[in-house]
Order: sequence, then structure tokens, then C-alpha cells
Amino acid sequence: MAGARQVIAVAGVGHLGRYICEELLAAPDFDVIVLSRQGIPTHPTDYTPSSLLSILHKTTATTLISFINLTSPLYIQIHSALLSACRQSTHCKRLIPSEWIGDIESYPLKPEFYGTTREPFRQALRAQDTVTWTLFNNGWLADYFLPAAKTHMPPIPDEFPVDANGWRACVRGTGEEVQSWTCGRDVGKAVVELCRADEWVSIAWMARER
Repeated sequence: MAGARQVIAVAGVGHLGRYICEELLAAPDFDVIVLSRQGIPTHPTDYTPSSLLSILHKTTATTLISFINLTSPLYIQIHSALLSACRQSTHCKRLIPSEWIGDIESYPLKPEFYGTTREPFRQALRAQDTVTWTLFNNGWLADYFLPAAKTHMPPIPDEFPVDANGWRACVRGTGEEVQSWTCGRDVGKAVVELCRADEWVSIAWMARER
């Protein structure tokens, strides 16, 4: 979206969100605010629609990006509040919910908890037409190849096939399957370009090395 400097609201920054905030702050056309239960500027919120709407009005944010990664139905409750606030907001009409995973088009219910958390909220997004949204697919992060001191991403040795801190690795499948690796900072740069775009698609893809 070309024009005046935009305010981007980020909810639940977490680990990957740090890269996105850093890249948005480095861009000349964005300001960043952070929504947090704990009181860049941080705006305390209890994640009710009224609390969120008040912040969106006060900051005139145009886009809301969520990194609130929950495996319980609380995900639906909080994201429904984010969507409700955007729908009532005068300025904030763009939403990126917390997906940040692999191929959700081919495997929308994987991992398993996505079927009970993400999919119901996706249906809520599709049922309305006042807020533009996109589900961001970035695949495996190459950061997991790095020692913990070199990345914002914490090690997940039980999930990722390479444990850079424990010097262990395992080969899954036949070893011939093509995989994609994307750096967390490159995800941040891609989100910056997405925020600049005049139009969004419902599913955004990003892949780096194969």
C-alpha cells in the first residue's frame, strides 16, 4: 500500500515475530506497535475486542499480524477477537493470523491441532468480507541449522531433523524427498513486501533453498 507511513500492529511477537518486527522497523515506510498482555511501543491488552479496538483506533494501525501460537481452543477465542476488532476498526482492515507453517493448502489439518484451532478460524475469515487476510506459508526455517546463539529461534531437537546444539541429525523418509529451507530474516523481509502490496491473496507462499 503506497502512500503515508503505515502503522503495523504485531500480537504475540515471540521468536519468528522478532525478525518481522526488526525488518518492519528497518523499512522507511512502517512504524510498529506490539500488543501484549504485559504492559518499538508496547500496548497492554487483555485480548478482548474492545481492548484491541481501542488500541487500533489510538494508533491508526492499518495491518494486524499475529504470532500467537496456541494449540488449544483459546487460539480461536483470541483470533476471533482480533478479527472482530479489525472489522470494527476504521483503519485496520488487514490481518495475518498465526499460521507460519508449511503447505496448508495441501495439508490444511496438519499438524493435528490445526484441525481444531486454525481451520475453524479460517472458516470465520472466509465468512466475512470486510477484512482482507492472508495465511502465510514459510516452511521449515533454516535457522534451526544454527546454534542457539546465532538465531532468534529456539532449538526444537524433537521436531527438527538436525540438532545443531547437540550435534545430532536423523534422515527422515528415504532421504530423497525435496525440502525447502527459509531463513527467519528472509521471512521478515517477505512480510515487509506483503505489507506494501496493494492486493493480497488468501494464501501467501515463501520458499528459499531446496
